This record gives sequence, structure tokens and C-alpha cells, in this order.
Amino acid sequence: MKKKKLLRVLLMAAPILMVLAVYNRLPGEIPVHWDINGEIDRYGSRSELFLIAGMNLFLGIFMPLVAKVDPKRKNYVRFWETYEWMIIWTLLFMTVITGVILTETLQPGTLNISEVVCVMVAVLFIVLGNMMPKIKRNFFTGVKTPWALSSDTVWNKTQRLGGKSLVLGGVLILLSAFLSEGKVMFFTIIGVALLMCIVPTVMSYVWYQKEMDK
Repeated sequence: MKKKKLLRVLLMAAPILMVLAVYNRLPGEIPVHWDINGEIDRYGSRSELFLIAGMNLFLGIFMPLVAKVDPKRKNYVRFWETYEWMIIWTLLFMTVITGVILTETLQPGTLNISEVVCVMVAVLFIVLGNMMPKIKRNFFTGVKTPWALSSDTVWNKTQRLGGKSLVLGGVLILLSAFLSEGKVMFFTIIGVALLMCIVPTVMSYVWYQKEMDK
């Protein structure tokens, strides 16, 4: 428990420390957004990096906080270790984002942005997908349809399907990162994201109706 809390604190601080370490070497304007082909389409002031890096600090405080204000906060005790790992992986994802921006600012062209983002999203989906079946009923985390929130049985089925959808989607996105170009990767992510939202939502309603019929 203490090790995960320490890791969380380190990841909250890491992006800001990374920016501070190279800030004087950064040009006045830095790339802050790339298009679907991996080409830079927006520059911003280097001070914007503190907003991006500061997201870790915000998320590291906000995510544990919502567990305390959730009306079903008692359920978090039942999956707190899983929730801590979800926070850690989210912070790690954001830390890598900061690292990517700094790398492309200091050494442009080092990374294939489209591939890197696809791989990052895919890994995050696969990791979170494996954690989802362990999530208990709450109002902030997981697939939170009104039908899932009405029943533990429907909730558990919905989270298991949502988890499988995330893992399958992550694998498809990972394959697209190495087998296709920027536009295809982009639309693969969009398509997979839509399916991961729609399928568990529809099935959640179906399972709820079946439970009501009983």
C-alpha cells in the first residue's frame, strides 16, 4: 500500500520535474498537437508544458478524492488496490505524453508520433481492461450505465464485457499501429472506442431487462 502511494506521488511530480530539468533549453514555441498523420498542426508557448505536466498533479489528487465523495464509497474498499493501479497507470500514461512532447521539441523527428500514441493507448486499454472486472458498483469508475448501477449482477456482467472489449480493442489498436498508416490508426481508435461504449451499454440494458422479467 505504501509503495503504491509513493509511486503515485513520484508520478504526480515526475512530469513537472522533467519540464523544469530542460526548460531553459526549450525554444519559445513548442509543438503541442499533432494531426492524424503525425504532423505538427499547433505550436504553443513553452509555458503551456506546465499545464500538461500539471495534469498529473491534478489527477493524482482528484482520482483518490472522488472515491471519498462517491455515494457508494464503501465499495471502493473492495477494489481499492485495483483502483490504485488504475491511478498509477493513468499517471504513467500522462508522464509518457510529457516525455514525448519534450523529445519532439528537443530532437524533432525522433519519434513516429502516430505509432507512439497508438501503442500507448493500446497498452492503457489492455491494462485497464484486465482491471475492470474487479471494479465494484460506484458512480465514477467503470461502465456506469443506469441499468448496471441498479444491480450488482448486471454491474458485474457489464464490467466483465467492458473489460473484454477494452482488451480486444487494445489489441486491434496495437496491430493497427504497426500494420497501417496515420489515418487508419486514427479511425481504428475512434471505431474501437465507439464499439467499446456501445456494446457494453446495450448488453447492460438487455441484462437488466432479463433480470426484471425474473
